[in-house]
Amino acid sequence: MQSVSIDEFVFGLCDISADQFSIGAVYDYLKKHSVDETSLKPYLFFSDKHYTRNLIFKNELFELMAICWDVGQVSPIHNHWEQSCWMAVPIGKLRVQNFSVVAQDRARGYCQLSRAEAFDIHKSSPTEVDPTEPVHQVLNLPQFNERAVSLHIYSRPYDRCLVYSLPKSSYHEVTLEYTSERGKLCPGVSL
Repeated sequence: MQSVSIDEFVFGLCDISADQFSIGAVYDYLKKHSVDETSLKPYLFFSDKHYTRNLIFKNELFELMAICWDVGQVSPIHNHWEQSCWMAVPIGKLRVQNFSVVAQDRARGYCQLSRAEAFDIHKSSPTEVDPTEPVHQVLNLPQFNERAVSLHIYSRPYDRCLVYSLPKSSYHEVTLEYTSERGKLCPGVSL
């Protein structure tokens, strides 16, 4: 695996043509290139309240984000609104818990999920979200005992997703926001 700066990483992603920017091709790129963690420093903002979403790059084809996780922080169970998604973890380790949709009634916002496979991702093991079962949760488990940073590539960029509640057997749409954009905190954000 070749270590590259975040700028070189972005250039490499931009070199993948739109018709090749798909499951498989982007994953192959991630398996061959890891991001040097020191080059990520301008994009890393941590909060003890919740994980942070930090935009590094965005064009019409994809967006690249650094998500910063303090120990014990987890995402809600969510999907990616029919977008392709890849994840790499240049710092720390994260658990990905996948879910299968057992039953769903859009009119009532009802959804029943069952746990599917779970696996850990770290510097040498990137992953891609399975488009046939895209519902998942990302966790920085307390036993990992360290902060983590994940790089997420979304194609095409999106600004909303579905969030699921296991206890309530429900789901709803949420609008997504950034904590920072291109190394600068967004207006009104406090950490």
